[in-house]
Amino acid sequence: MLRNAIKHFPMAMISVLVIIGALDVTNAQEIEIPYWIKNNAHWWYEGKIADSDFTKGIQYLIQNKIMIVPLDNSTTITHDKIPAWVKNNAGWWANDTITNNEFVAGVQYLISSGIILIKSEQNSTVNNLESQCDSLTTPAEKETCLQQIKYDSKIKNSIASATSYSVGPVTFYYVGSDVQTADDGKSILTLHFLVENNADQEITMSCARQDSCNYSLSNGEKEIPYATNTLVYGSLTLTPKIPRFVDWTFYDIFDNTRNYSFLIKEPWGRGSLPLKIQ
Repeated sequence: MLRNAIKHFPMAMISVLVIIGALDVTNAQEIEIPYWIKNNAHWWYEGKIADSDFTKGIQYLIQNKIMIVPLDNSTTITHDKIPAWVKNNAGWWANDTITNNEFVAGVQYLISSGIILIKSEQNSTVNNLESQCDSLTTPAEKETCLQQIKYDSKIKNSIASATSYSVGPVTFYYVGSDVQTADDGKSILTLHFLVENNADQEITMSCARQDSCNYSLSNGEKEIPYATNTLVYGSLTLTPKIPRFVDWTFYDIFDNTRNYSFLIKEPWGRGSLPLKIQ
């Protein structure tokens, strides 16, 4: 019945059908997705459907309650830049190379990274906050207010879809990764984290330089030093209960069959965070 109900809409508008319950897709039971939707995912992977049509298709399905997601932000397409690995996942899923859950993880990344923002109809908090911005006097004040709301919404989405790890008093939310191939055969890997200090006092993340850094990437055989990071002047002070986004880039030859981990060696905590490199 569902297939007959939506078959009259443009093909690009029904790119995927994803049902996400209030479950962690990395360790929950297999998510069910109608098999015929794989045809549309395959067309997108082959370039027959544009990236913008793909995001519009997701937006349409959420708005019409065909796609169900456990997040609290309203559906808004902010931009159409989609990482290559999400598109690759769609192709692999269409060919039965990866599971439904792994494909859904790509969709969750689009939500957590701000490409798609989602809000349930039962919660109008964001709209109410935006209305409060209208009462401000100057355009600059209004813009600052709106940007803060969007930032807070992005944090909430990231926490909802990320994998969390506790290291000492800090929670590391692993949001996802991007990989860009360089001309020399190596790749640039970017890891996206949201970090939150759960202690009652400030603590500092330290990484002065490559040979004096409390963070690195391991492939199981060697440690890979960072190429760049978003710590300012080699450190980042974490205020209690205020989450911060932190990105790390690494330059190397990456093999997605290896077990990678992000290593933390701080005085306030040490840990090894298992990573899934797309």
